[in-house]
Amino acid sequence: MNLEKNTYYILASAQLFPFISADIPVDNKNEPLRFAIESYQAVQAENYTQAIEIYSKAITMYPEQPFFYACRSIIHRFNGDDESAFYDYQIAKRLDFNYHHFIEWLENQGEMLESDDLLELHNSTPYQLDEPQTLINRAMLQVQHFNYAEAINDYSTAFESSKDQTILISRAAIYTHVLKYDKALADLDLVLSGQQSFDAFLYRAKLYIAVKEFNAALQDLESAIALDDTKTTAYEERAQLYEQLEQFDKAITDYSMLIDMNAEDFYPYVLRADVFEKTENWNSAIADYTEAIRLNPYYSDLYQYRGALLAKIGDTSGAESDYATFQRLEEED
Repeated sequence: MNLEKNTYYILASAQLFPFISADIPVDNKNEPLRFAIESYQAVQAENYTQAIEIYSKAITMYPEQPFFYACRSIIHRFNGDDESAFYDYQIAKRLDFNYHHFIEWLENQGEMLESDDLLELHNSTPYQLDEPQTLINRAMLQVQHFNYAEAINDYSTAFESSKDQTILISRAAIYTHVLKYDKALADLDLVLSGQQSFDAFLYRAKLYIAVKEFNAALQDLESAIALDDTKTTAYEERAQLYEQLEQFDKAITDYSMLIDMNAEDFYPYVLRADVFEKTENWNSAIADYTEAIRLNPYYSDLYQYRGALLAKIGDTSGAESDYATFQRLEEED
């Protein structure tokens, strides 16, 4: 694995997003990075039309890169073109869900009224703010208010005071949300250099998935499961990765493990049903949707999903019944 040649990682870490302060990389041999620099400079010069043209050209050449869609979305929104902005945002989010967190942060930072709890912590005495736990508590509240920069500062101060490396996992999570993948990875690597941590392996695996380093992600997920095989999060993450890689048998195995671990949760049945659909195992998919409906009979979409499959296998009356239930539940909402 060579992240220095990984364009997903490079573009996010360079932070050359419109209206965000960033340093221009000196080594720009990577062609997508050159597009990012040119468009960033166009935005700095307030030449937004040129910036959109560069982003559009980059998208044509590198349609798999979420960075360019996100940047064009930001410019479209700045120009008041909300429809185009939303279209590009949806593609960026589909390619890497962290871009959803990033754009959500851009839209909400500084917009929320601070809660009483956060105001109280802001007014803490200097002595209280010397306590790492006070800083950690404030950081968690800052995240809820989309004050990510302030949360990072609080986690950093708490870490410097306590040297508790688990704090770095929380900081890495925020770095990931704001697409500072290099900083997130540095924090997680530091934690794992000193200890075996389920959460650090899990978060690093998610980061590797975001930048399409799938083998490294699988290794970290396996390490997380080896440390604690009672937690469902690693199984779900691995199942979704197997599904993305079209290794459907392995995905079904992991979703089945989730079901065995918590048979009263309807959602793993839905996830497994979706894989059964992809493998055209209609009856197994229908059985899973039926169990999901038993566990959550008021979730209208489940009837629509099952109805479509019943229609596919020729059960017209079952399909019509499910569609009718779907419509009734929708009207009741």
